[in-house]
Amino acid sequence: MGLLDGKKALITGARKGIGRGIAVTLAREGADVGVNDIVDDAATRQTARMVSDLGRKATVHAADVSKPPEINRIIEDFVRLHGGIDILVNNAIFPDQKRPLFDTDEAYWDRMMDLSLKGYFFAAQTAAKHMVRQGRGGRIVSLSSVHAYRAWKGWTAYGIAKAGLRRMAMGMAVDLAGTGVTVNCIAPGAINNALSDNSLDPAPYDLSAHPSLKNLPTARGGLPSDIANAILFLTSNLGSYVNGETILIDGGMIASGGEM
Repeated sequence: MGLLDGKKALITGARKGIGRGIAVTLAREGADVGVNDIVDDAATRQTARMVSDLGRKATVHAADVSKPPEINRIIEDFVRLHGGIDILVNNAIFPDQKRPLFDTDEAYWDRMMDLSLKGYFFAAQTAAKHMVRQGRGGRIVSLSSVHAYRAWKGWTAYGIAKAGLRRMAMGMAVDLAGTGVTVNCIAPGAINNALSDNSLDPAPYDLSAHPSLKNLPTARGGLPSDIANAILFLTSNLGSYVNGETILIDGGMIASGGEM
């Protein structure tokens, strides 16, 4: 018996790294999984194969989840193909997240907020509607960041979006009171999000090559499985009493005042 037997989980940005780790981890515990990314390529299909190789149903949902019409389309498709939705994990990102203050123009700002805040909000809203209608509760988890807790140079727009997700989780938890739907965030630290092979994790960061992480209390870089295991806790009955929270998974970075 798995912790998620019979559950239906949709994960955005699941092509590689953290998203792939979440998809495989939830599938190992019995969930059928929808794999979303902006592209449907060999890497996206590999994630889906890793899910199906575990004996779980896997579907691919290519879409730009910064756009509410596309969000609605893939959630409707997921519900149709899986017969419902029990878990939504908002994980989609884009590569150039760091931008100096005076280089942050309106186009970059809009791109950041559309994907990392607006897209997460409307995906959660649409998924929650289905979860409430189904009447069996549900779990919504968004990926925030250590940048929601403190400021590093060049990360202001990104940090604003990720801090907004903390408030979103609190607000939605209150809005959905009594429905059985919980809404939480995970705030990762330095996680290697590289595209790996068929294994769950890429190689961890070599801390000696990242002097800013030399004092990290856990003394190793983070892995997708570290985040995936926290997601598993929140989406299973183990975390059923956690609601409106943001949990740091950062190896002690914030506690130690570490740099990025």
